[in-house]
Amino acid sequence: MGTHVKVDNKVLERDANRFRKVYRYIRKKPHPLVCDDGTEISDFVWGAYRVEFNHQHEVEHYFPCCYASAPAVIATTVIKGSSNPNFNVFVTDRTAGSCIFKTSGYFTGYVHYQALVDGVYTMPDIGRTMEVKTLSYSSTNTQSYTFTVNSGAGFTCIPIVTATADNDVNVFVTAISKTAVTVEVSQANYTGQVFIQAIEKGC
Repeated sequence: MGTHVKVDNKVLERDANRFRKVYRYIRKKPHPLVCDDGTEISDFVWGAYRVEFNHQHEVEHYFPCCYASAPAVIATTVIKGSSNPNFNVFVTDRTAGSCIFKTSGYFTGYVHYQALVDGVYTMPDIGRTMEVKTLSYSSTNTQSYTFTVNSGAGFTCIPIVTATADNDVNVFVTAISKTAVTVEVSQANYTGQVFIQAIEKGC
């Protein structure tokens, strides 16, 4: 600090280390977003774990948390060391306490997964909404689903959608909007289930 005495003998202090502020030529007006006013907290079971495969094509896994009913499970294969993760992973024999992960061949690596019971979940503490749904296919390879979030009005922006099947098929999204999604599989006349998770990515 530098101290200076003026003629009227009043002490004036100035910060000798103060830096000059430099502003951009164009400044954006602040756009505050209140995600949580402190009155609501997200409270639901959302499992996110990994399962290890050692030259196996199926592993029975018991969920570390408790579900009221069989959850929808979204999974993907993940490399371990120099292993080849190029395998399909699918989920069978789901119960409230366990499921079986299967791969399209003998696999060494990890399966990362998320598990939630079907429903719409609001997360005011992070300003996001999510919907989880199990789609049933009967002799078809395509299924369209209309989101029920916000009483059917849909998401505020196009959500991120991930999906996993209960059979050894490729699953992919062919159309997506704020209100609906179309999910297809690589097998014609497919009979089975596909588990989808849609979550707002932030607009």
